[in-house]
Amino acid sequence: MQALKVLVGGLGILIVIGVTVIGYGLYRKSTDPGFKFFSSGDTSESVTAPPARIPAAPSGQTIPLPAFGEAMIGLPAGCTIDGVSGDGARIYLRIGPNGTPECSRVIVLNAATGAQIGVIRIAR
Repeated sequence: MQALKVLVGGLGILIVIGVTVIGYGLYRKSTDPGFKFFSSGDTSESVTAPPARIPAAPSGQTIPLPAFGEAMIGLPAGCTIDGVSGDGARIYLRIGPNGTPECSRVIVLNAATGAQIGVIRIAR
């Protein structure tokens, strides 16, 4: 009977610890949407990564972004960049069609680091 009491007490303690960890995770996720308890080991930036935070400049002034050097973006043979746009945290490269589906895409880059965040393929 004593062993059963120890087992139930131990499981109760584990339940309290689990609920505490879940509560802490919910709190951290509400304050930092990019928070993760465990990393997948993949160090590359994913599509779900939060955008780079760029400080707001007083009106009439600009804040220079840090330089990131050279970023290599791979394109299929014969594809060209049709347009470039951005929203401050991201750069969007519109890749023009050359008659093949491989060229119909938008490449999204992180403006602060130059890292490729993702590719949006356009189905035709």
